[in-house]
Amino acid sequence: MPPNYASTITTWFTSRWQRGPKVHIAPTARHLPVPAPEDARGLFYKGEVHVVAEQAPTTVVQTLAHEAVGHYGMRKWLGAEWPTFMRGIQNGAKSGDKGLRQLQAHIRQTYVDGKGNYQLSARQESDEIAAYAAEELICYQTGTLRPDRAWQKAFLATRGRLIREGLLLDGSISREELEGALFLAAKHMEGLPWMRPESRIFRFLELCGNILGMAPKFDPLKRPPTYLENMELLRRADQQVKDKEERSGFISVCIGLVGLVGLVAAIGLMLFGVAQMIFGR
Repeated sequence: MPPNYASTITTWFTSRWQRGPKVHIAPTARHLPVPAPEDARGLFYKGEVHVVAEQAPTTVVQTLAHEAVGHYGMRKWLGAEWPTFMRGIQNGAKSGDKGLRQLQAHIRQTYVDGKGNYQLSARQESDEIAAYAAEELICYQTGTLRPDRAWQKAFLATRGRLIREGLLLDGSISREELEGALFLAAKHMEGLPWMRPESRIFRFLELCGNILGMAPKFDPLKRPPTYLENMELLRRADQQVKDKEERSGFISVCIGLVGLVGLVAAIGLMLFGVAQMIFGR
């Protein structure tokens, strides 16, 4: 494809991005900023995206999704949580998620040297899994990422992020959660007026803490709680529930004793009345 044609396609697909990366068009793989195989389609390098023009129009679009959303967008949307998310993808693949395992198998066949040796680290592999997943979500008519049940998957991604950042707990990420994260990363690049993810998380934690009566008012200048501090909050919450149950049990016993005393007194009065009726005559 001529470079000007590839540039036209790229401009149309990137026109909706307000927080997108700078995109360069390379006539061939030999024009990329670093040495690359002859069949290379694109490159994410130093925060910028490079797309090879010498490919079909559909693969140009896939390359944009791969490099711009899968690599750049996920880093921008996740921020400091990106390495944790990459570990979660590895955990999800190890736990047997079929969608992740399929992408992993394709990547392990692709990224090998001339001797058949695999070239990627675990984090690089997860990064490529996310990027290849982005390719499969692209809508050629609208130029956006459109997974099925997009907002349901976005909810899964947001919930998973709250758990990882709020409680500092690593876990497995499913293919559905990954697609939700890619969808939100693309929306973040489009510049939708949502508050920053960190603000949503901190406000959510503040709300939960205030409801449980365990946390003071949120102070953005304070450092986030550590894992041990979070576990202490959970322990205190469990203890509060246990104390409440014990108090409820004690009150129930007292009420039962009062009722028993009242019943005994009523029986006594009844027997006393019967005795008076019999012996009084």
